[in-house]
Amino acid sequence: MKKRSLKQNPLKATFSLSQKSQDVACFGYVLARKRLNFIRIVIVSLLMLYVSIFTDCSQTGSPRKIGDLPTVATNVNGLIVCDKSLLNETITIPLSFFIEGELQIVKLDDSDEALVKNNAAIISDNYILIQGEMPTPCKLFDKNTGTFISNIGSIGQGPNEYRAIYDQQIDELNNRIYLLPWNENKILVYDLKGKALEPIPLCHSVPKGGFNVDTKAETVTVATLPFGNAQAVVWKQSFNGTMLNYIHPEHLVLQPDFSNELIVYKEDDIFDFFIFSIASRADTLYRYDCTANKLIPLFTCHFEELKSFHFFAESSKFYFGDISEHKQVGPNMTSSQNRRTYFIDKQTLKGTYFILENDFLGGIEIEKPIFVLNGENFVYNADPGDLRDNLEKQLNSGKNLTPEMRKKLTKLKDSITDNDNNYIFYAKYKK
Repeated sequence: MKKRSLKQNPLKATFSLSQKSQDVACFGYVLARKRLNFIRIVIVSLLMLYVSIFTDCSQTGSPRKIGDLPTVATNVNGLIVCDKSLLNETITIPLSFFIEGELQIVKLDDSDEALVKNNAAIISDNYILIQGEMPTPCKLFDKNTGTFISNIGSIGQGPNEYRAIYDQQIDELNNRIYLLPWNENKILVYDLKGKALEPIPLCHSVPKGGFNVDTKAETVTVATLPFGNAQAVVWKQSFNGTMLNYIHPEHLVLQPDFSNELIVYKEDDIFDFFIFSIASRADTLYRYDCTANKLIPLFTCHFEELKSFHFFAESSKFYFGDISEHKQVGPNMTSSQNRRTYFIDKQTLKGTYFILENDFLGGIEIEKPIFVLNGENFVYNADPGDLRDNLEKQLNSGKNLTPEMRKKLTKLKDSITDNDNNYIFYAKYKK
């Protein structure tokens, strides 16, 4: 996005009257025509205003209410089933529709040891943790000031080292940070100063996984990509590696392929997960009830033809879906195109395709929103150069920015330097 007279016919009087009468009649006729034209102008202006308002409501999303959207899903014995054929509209939704209060901005410490990549980030009450990946380890920051605190672990193949992290958890109350690397059989454990502690041995090897640790109970719940002969897709175990409960993969088994992905939603005692299969299949977002030791299907989507990639995710109020088409780009390589994201209100089952814009920053589009909308918090890790370019585009886009917004964007843009570390944006999702 690039960073957008009425002509009157002459009047001819042909009345057979005195000159004075002709003048009066002509003047009255002209006055009547002027009034008629004025009324026409008013009507046309009102119609144009109505069209403008209607278009703004249907395209920007900000004045639109959830009740105005169509019902696109049904509840089948507790399973919410979206009908893709009912998703016919795409609207632009502001980030403020999903989050509580103001969007917070934190500029991270720009010392050499604090520099990070654009990896996933999580927050707790007082900390920001940036996910590690070769050659940069996980890094912990103060959430209020952006001050660098410590590396959490290090890159390598030795004890308490890793090449890449797939999931992470901050347990601020118990002074713990938990990391799950790719293709690992243990969860790495550290304190909030980065000191390595005794790892948690896992009952099964995890190629890619998500987890939730209960430090006080000394238990952990784990979900994994169930490759080949995997004995469990999700389980609960003790810190010493004793299996407490598990679910066999059965129909969820995957061919070993690291293009498959796992999305986990954790909130209090809730542990939900979705397995993305690179081979198209009818997938479902599940909840693991570890007490009853069963999977509860929560959400799925009905496709007329299973020829698309699709992801499911959720927040406390919404389900999200991401759909894209297959495109063969090589002998054994497939990519996606024509990506579209939709949301469904969990209570009303109304929803739509949408484009997510950060209205706190003048409407900058947030790409692949499903990956930032999943969970309890909105957390976005922005490269300073990309952020500055996006701000510049918004300022030069021709959008009708308020003076206050233009001043805000200009001030932020001018404060970014080439030597800056990343910026973290965060907020709580509405419940």
